[in-house]
Amino acid sequence: MMPSRSGWHTLRPVRPLLMTAEPRGIFMLKDSITTLNEFDGATLLAQWGIPVTQNVLAKNGLETAQAANLLGYPVALKICSEAVPHKTERGGVVLNIKDALCLDRAVREMENRFADIPQAFLVQKMARPGIELILGARRDPVFGPVVMAGIGGIFTEIFRDTAIDLAPVDKKGALGMLRRLKGAALLNGYRSRDALDLETIAQSIQALSRLMGERRDIIEIDINPFIVYAEGAVAVDALVRLDSNPRRQRPRYPDPETVAPFFNPQAMAVIGASRSPGKGGNIILRNMQRAGFKGVIYPINPTVKEILGMPAYPSVTDIKTPVDLAMIVIPKTAVSDALRQCAARGIKNVILSTGGYSDTGEAGAEEQQVIMDQARRAGIRVMGPNSIGTINPSAGLATSIAGLEPIAAGGVSIIGQSGVFSSGWGRWIADTKPFGVAKVACIGNKGDINESDLLEYLTDDTETATIGLYLEGVVDGPRFIRAAGKACQKKPVVVLTAGRSEAGAAAIASHTGSLAGSDAVFGAVCRKTGLMRVHDAEAFFDTLAAFDKLPLPRGNRLGVISITGMGCVAATDAAEEYNLAIPALTPATLVKLGEVMPPWAPVRNPIDTWSAIEQHGSHKAMRHISQCLMDQKDIDALLVIFVVMPESVFDISEAFADIIASHPHKPVFVSCYGGTAREIAHIHDGFRALSVPCSPTPERAIYALSLLADYARFRGMIRG
Repeated sequence: MMPSRSGWHTLRPVRPLLMTAEPRGIFMLKDSITTLNEFDGATLLAQWGIPVTQNVLAKNGLETAQAANLLGYPVALKICSEAVPHKTERGGVVLNIKDALCLDRAVREMENRFADIPQAFLVQKMARPGIELILGARRDPVFGPVVMAGIGGIFTEIFRDTAIDLAPVDKKGALGMLRRLKGAALLNGYRSRDALDLETIAQSIQALSRLMGERRDIIEIDINPFIVYAEGAVAVDALVRLDSNPRRQRPRYPDPETVAPFFNPQAMAVIGASRSPGKGGNIILRNMQRAGFKGVIYPINPTVKEILGMPAYPSVTDIKTPVDLAMIVIPKTAVSDALRQCAARGIKNVILSTGGYSDTGEAGAEEQQVIMDQARRAGIRVMGPNSIGTINPSAGLATSIAGLEPIAAGGVSIIGQSGVFSSGWGRWIADTKPFGVAKVACIGNKGDINESDLLEYLTDDTETATIGLYLEGVVDGPRFIRAAGKACQKKPVVVLTAGRSEAGAAAIASHTGSLAGSDAVFGAVCRKTGLMRVHDAEAFFDTLAAFDKLPLPRGNRLGVISITGMGCVAATDAAEEYNLAIPALTPATLVKLGEVMPPWAPVRNPIDTWSAIEQHGSHKAMRHISQCLMDQKDIDALLVIFVVMPESVFDISEAFADIIASHPHKPVFVSCYGGTAREIAHIHDGFRALSVPCSPTPERAIYALSLLADYARFRGMIRG
C-alpha cells in the first residue's frame, strides 16, 4: 500500500517503494524545511538499501495489537505525529513491551498524553542487542553533502567519536571512515568478540552518500542507533529533514586571468595618495618605490601636484594612458565615486583598502553589497573591501599600508584573509628569509575576489611552487573543492584555518564578516583534496619553508642525531605522535658508526652523538654520523639536533653540502637548542645556504616532515 496524502500507513511493514516526486508524511519546521515522520523516514532508507527494523503504522489500539502480533513481541511503541518530532523527550517512546496487556496500557497512556494532537502509533520489532553506531548525512551550507559514521547510542554525546567525509563516498572511503574512529576496535572484534559486519556498515554509508547526491531536497539524515552484529545490521531510529526549495543555482566563474593584473600591473593608480608620511596613501607609494616597481605609478590626489617626486592627478579620468590596477585608500563616502571614475577610465581591477563594510556587521554588509553590485555592473574585479592588496617581488609590487622592506623573490605564494601577511609577517619574511615569495594576496572581506579565484590563478602560475592559505571561511564550497583538488595535484597547498572553536568563530564574524563552516567538514575537505592543514602560525611557516626548500621524502622513516639525550627522547615522542617511523640501524651502519663512536657507547636510532663529539669534535662527528644515516637505504629523512654553543660552530657547508647533494630525495631538517643570537644565526645561515630549514625545536621540524610525507603519500610517492 502506498502512503496516503495524510502520511498514515496501516499495518504494512517497511518495504522498498517507488519514489514519488512529492514527499509525503511531512510537517513544516521553518520556512521550506520539513521533516519526514519516522515511518516514512524508515521507508526511504529501505528503498536505498539501508537495513531497517520492521515497522508497522497503526491508527488505534486495535491496530497496534494486530501489528504486535504480526511482528512478534517484544516490541517498541512510538507516537507518530506531525506535532512531535522529538518523541523521547515528550514521553512518546516505550521500549521492550513484552505482551498485549503491557501494550494496551502503553497505548492508553500515550493517547492521554497526546490527546490534544493528531496521532498514530508506530509499532517496531525490538532489535536484539549489538554495537550501536550513528550514521548520518547532511547538506553542509558551504561544502554540500557530507556523510558521517560514529559510535552511537548513549555514547554519542559523551565520546563524540565520529568520522566525516564528503559525498560521494565509495566502499574504500567508507571503510576508511570506520578505521578513523577511536572506537574502531569495537568493530574489529575485541576480547574474543566477533568482528562486526563492516561490509554492511560500508554499504549503508555508501547508500547515504548516493541518496544525498540524488535527492537534493534532503538536507539531513540521522540514524541513531544503527545496531551492528557479526552478520547484518539494522537502523532503529531515523530522522530525515527536507527542503522543499533546494538551491540549484550554478554561477558562472570569471576566467583566472582576470586575477593577473592584481600581481602584474603595467600601470597602477593610488586613489587617496598622500604627502603625509603616516597615511596609508603615502606608505603604499614608498613601498612601491622601495620594492622597485617596474611599471608606472599614478598618485591620485586633487589637492597637490606632486607626491614623492611623482606627478599627482586630480582623478583617474585625467590619466591619458592605460591603467590596469587601482588601489582605493579613501573614506567610505567617496568609494562609490571612485569606482565610477575607474569604470569611466576603463580600469578593470581595483584593490579596495577601505573598511567598515561586512567586517562591521549587517548594515556594513548591505553597504558592501551595493558597492560590489556597482563594480560588477561595470565589469570591475575587486579585491576587498578591507584589503591591503598584493605583493609580487619579481614585479616590484607591494601595495601594503604598512612599511615593508624588499622581500626576496621565490616560490611561496600566500593567500591571506588578513592584512598581517603584508604587514607584520611581511616584514618578518623580509628580515628572516624563511623562504622566497612569489605572490601574497590579502583578500579582506572577499566581496568579489576570493580564495578560489586565487587558487585557480596560482595553480598555473609558473613562479609559484608552494601555496599557503589562511582562511576564516570559504565563499563557495564546491568551487573551492574543485580548485583545491586541482592545485594539490600540481603543487603543495598548506592551509591554516581560524574559528575552530565557537569563540573563534564569533571573533571571525566580527572581524571579516565571514561565516566559519564546520571544522570537521573542513577536515574532510582537506582529506579529499590533498590540502595540508595546520593549526597555528608556527606550523604554517615551518611547513611552507619545508615544502619550499626540500624534496618530498620517499617514505616516512626518520634518522635522528642529537648532541643531547633530551633531543633523542623529544624526537622519538614526536615521531610516534606524527606517524613517522624510526628504523633500527643496520649491521653495516653500525660498523661505519664504530669509526667515531666509542665501544662503550650505546648506538641506536636516534643517535646521541655526545661521546663521539668528545673524542673527534663536532665537525667530524656530526659529518660522519650524518653520512652513515643518510646512506642507510631504509632511512628517508634526517633530523640533526644541535645544542648551540661555541663548540658547535664549524663550517656547515663543508660538513654537510656533499652529503645533502648525494642524497637528493632525502630531506634534511635541523633544530637548535639554546645558544646566543650570534651562534644561532651561524647555524641558520649555514643551513639556509644548503636549502635546509632550521626549527627551534625537534617537534616542529618533525611535524613539518610529517606533512611532507603526507603530501608525498597523496601524490603516490609513498604507499600505504
